[in-house]
Amino acid sequence: MVDLKIGDPAPSIIDVGWVRGRPLETFQPGNVYILAFLTATRGGCAEIMPHLVQLQEKYRTDGLEVIGIVIKRPTTAAAARVYVNAWLNQTCPNLNFRVGVDFTGQIHSLWMDPIHSVVPYSFVLDRGGKVASVHPIDLDDVVWKALDEG
Repeated sequence: MVDLKIGDPAPSIIDVGWVRGRPLETFQPGNVYILAFLTATRGGCAEIMPHLVQLQEKYRTDGLEVIGIVIKRPTTAAAARVYVNAWLNQTCPNLNFRVGVDFTGQIHSLWMDPIHSVVPYSFVLDRGGKVASVHPIDLDDVVWKALDEG
């Protein structure tokens, strides 16, 4: 059972099936990351997308990278990518960050305890690759702080 806490090292995202953006196998030291877990079936996830786009735009040059992980299972990798790509085209045509799909549930289980697996849910990683925040969607203050500490 996973229960990530502030200061814990970030788990892997190597098994993400990338839908948008270049694949990312490891978190790069010096960058701050928002890892937002989403699903295409809940309205709250579509509602947070414009804010994630704004954060990426505002802080990209400061080292922020937003990553969306869409939880979609059970399905094949190809079917999940098609489904998520269609959802992204509909909900966020001006997307400016990477998005991957977790079609096996493996990434989800590395990051989130099934008991607390409400989405949308976000993790902010500091410049050293450690968890700086665990929160559903409250991101502005913690992102600014993580960027400022670098």
